[in-house]
Amino acid sequence: MKREMFYHIVSMLGPHITRQDTNIRQAIPPNKKVTMAIMKLASTSSLSYITNQFGVAACTVGLATHEVCQLLKEITANNIIYLVNPHQVIDGFNEKGFLNYMKALGSIYILVLCPVVRRRTCTNRKGYTSRILQAMVDHWGWLMNIYTRWAGSAHDACMFRNFPLPGLMEKGYYVPNMEETLICSATVPLVILVDAAYPLKPWPMKPYRENITDLQKLVFV
Repeated sequence: MKREMFYHIVSMLGPHITRQDTNIRQAIPPNKKVTMAIMKLASTSSLSYITNQFGVAACTVGLATHEVCQLLKEITANNIIYLVNPHQVIDGFNEKGFLNYMKALGSIYILVLCPVVRRRTCTNRKGYTSRILQAMVDHWGWLMNIYTRWAGSAHDACMFRNFPLPGLMEKGYYVPNMEETLICSATVPLVILVDAAYPLKPWPMKPYRENITDLQKLVFV
C-alpha cells in the first residue's frame, strides 16, 4: 500500500474512530488503529505478533480490525460498489429478451465440512451441510458481486436482507444517473432478475409462483 493511500484511509476514517483520552489511559490514535487492521488483513500474522509490535492487548487488535472493516464497508460502499458500464449491460440483456435488466441474482449451496455441534445449522433443505453463496452476474454470466457468510439452513430472503445491494439500489447509488425507461406507456425502473425465493420489491423481477394460466401473465413473462 502506498503512503498516500494509507493517509487517505486514515483521513476518511479518523473522525469516526477517534476517541478521547481518559484519566486511566490515552486513546489509541486513528493511524495506529488503521495500521493494526491493515497488518492483520494483509498478512497471516497472529494476534500475538501484532500485539508485540504495537504494545496493545490482543482484544484491542481484534476490535480495531473489526471497527475499521465496518467503517470501510459503510463509508466506501457508495463509492466502490456500483455498475461501471450500465448501458452496455442493459443492451446485452435486451438482446437476450430481458428488457431493462441490469443483473441476474441467485444463490448456490457450497458443500462444507461442519462440526457435529453445528450440523443442524449448516444443513440445507437438500440434506447436506453447506454455506450459501449469493452471486450477481451480468449478461455474459460474469461474476460482478459475491456475498457469503450464512450457513446452509438460512433462507435466501434472509441473506438478501443483509446483502449490501438492496440499500445501494434503493438509494440510487448502484446505478447512478440512470433514468427510468418507458415500456408500453409504463415507467419501468432498472430491474434485477431473481428467482421466486426473493422478496417482492420495485426492482427485483421475480417469476409468478403459481402455474401460469392467464394469457396476460403468459405474455408478460
